[in-house]
Amino acid sequence: MNRKSTILWRMAVLGLFASLVPLAIYALERHNQVETESMLDVSVSIRTTSHVTVDKFGDSVWEINNGSGFLVSSRSCEVWTNHHVIEDAALVEVYPRGWNRTAGIPAKVINSTPRYDIAILQLEYCDQIPQAVLGNSNLVQAGDETFAVGNPLGRNPDSISRGIISHTARYREGTIPYLQTDAAINPGNSGGALFDRNGHVIGMNTAIDSTRFGTSLGVGFALPIKLVRHAVADLRLGPPSWGDAGFSGIVSTLTPDEAEVLNIPGGGGALVVTKTPETGPGLDKLKAHDVIYRINDTEIISTEQAVRTVGQYDAGDVIVLDLMRTGEQRQVEIVLGEGWKGDPSPSPDNYDGYLGMTVEMWNEAEGDRGQFKRPVITKVHSLGPAHRARISSSQKSVVINGNFVIPYLLDVKTVTGVAYQGKFHPIGTVDDLEAFADRAYREGNPLLLEIEYWARSNPRDHNTDLQLENTAFFKLMPERAIAAVADLELRKFTQRGNSGPPFEITERHDSQGNL
Repeated sequence: MNRKSTILWRMAVLGLFASLVPLAIYALERHNQVETESMLDVSVSIRTTSHVTVDKFGDSVWEINNGSGFLVSSRSCEVWTNHHVIEDAALVEVYPRGWNRTAGIPAKVINSTPRYDIAILQLEYCDQIPQAVLGNSNLVQAGDETFAVGNPLGRNPDSISRGIISHTARYREGTIPYLQTDAAINPGNSGGALFDRNGHVIGMNTAIDSTRFGTSLGVGFALPIKLVRHAVADLRLGPPSWGDAGFSGIVSTLTPDEAEVLNIPGGGGALVVTKTPETGPGLDKLKAHDVIYRINDTEIISTEQAVRTVGQYDAGDVIVLDLMRTGEQRQVEIVLGEGWKGDPSPSPDNYDGYLGMTVEMWNEAEGDRGQFKRPVITKVHSLGPAHRARISSSQKSVVINGNFVIPYLLDVKTVTGVAYQGKFHPIGTVDDLEAFADRAYREGNPLLLEIEYWARSNPRDHNTDLQLENTAFFKLMPERAIAAVADLELRKFTQRGNSGPPFEITERHDSQGNL
């Protein structure tokens, strides 16, 4: 081979190498790329509305709360989330990614348990929402990359944050081994999915370490997905159940330093019985000033941990308490009671008319009331149309003026107009409003209410005038109270063990086929 041929050959090799470098870099980038879009697609935001209650001023009040979740079955439209997200909720709505409507997809609670803080929801429909792939939390290791998806602070839906697994079995209270992560988690993320870099769900975001003001400290905790699946399987069999030792209200925590004074073995904390139980599992078993330091084989460090430890057993099980009584070590056997109380949700209110709210005319009243010439909303009834539309009633408050407590209007909501079948109509009296509600009910059409919100610039100063703050519109479907009652009965039926449509999930198996 002559010199010229050698040079050409070398140039060809260099050219080929140069052309392959970008391809190699591109392939490496594709390999390292994380498909966050799929994580966001399976995740949902959850908004709940509490039941209407009557406050100390006699006003009807309710609260809106936010959380997160993820779809686990596109066939049965099932979403998993935390129990505390939907606890005490009268209404539950789910918002998929990119949802642009004010109202979400209605959801019902199939079952939930505070034992593991897990709830099962079922959506009315879930078209276009892909289901999550459940991973294997047993394979997770400290240092693994992880992604948390949810609705932080209730104002940032479809948010994702990245971090690593800091610990694979962090015990906060009781015997639940949480996954610890530094991926940013805030209030509103509860119930959302914690993903690995392959887009598989390895945990359910549940708790954070925070300051006393609720500010996150950057440490988040997620229930391992294997534990979640175990809890869900139990929930499918009916209402949750667990053991209770009757500790509530009769025990107090001792720190290790305090327990040392009482010569408690092991050098840990303990529980001291503050009063002899008069009822429950501890009756004739425990006495005031007994110091409990072990339950079966578990060392006890706090009241919360003791309750959670007992909760791992079923009602009717026998547990052994190691305790000190008058300076002597003893063992006491206790038969556990039922820990699940299952308080029923309040029933829907009965109401007159079709709007589920009370309206009054104040135009002939004296003082602040007299300035309002349109119907004033004075009460909202639980699970009525107004409550479902999230319409608030007018509110009262009090101010201390010397030795006197002076009641006053805090804010006022008035109905000023109605839009019906494409036309807007001003509302001047209660009769006007009720006439439109009656017509809409008979014709089966929704109403759009125009509501003015009046408030004081300084809520604590009753001498300031009520001023118009804003005008808002609320869409509602007029109905009779009996419709709300029927809906609640249906919801209670589903919570008694009706598991809904057939259930299937997408799973990820390890190399041995184990979950």
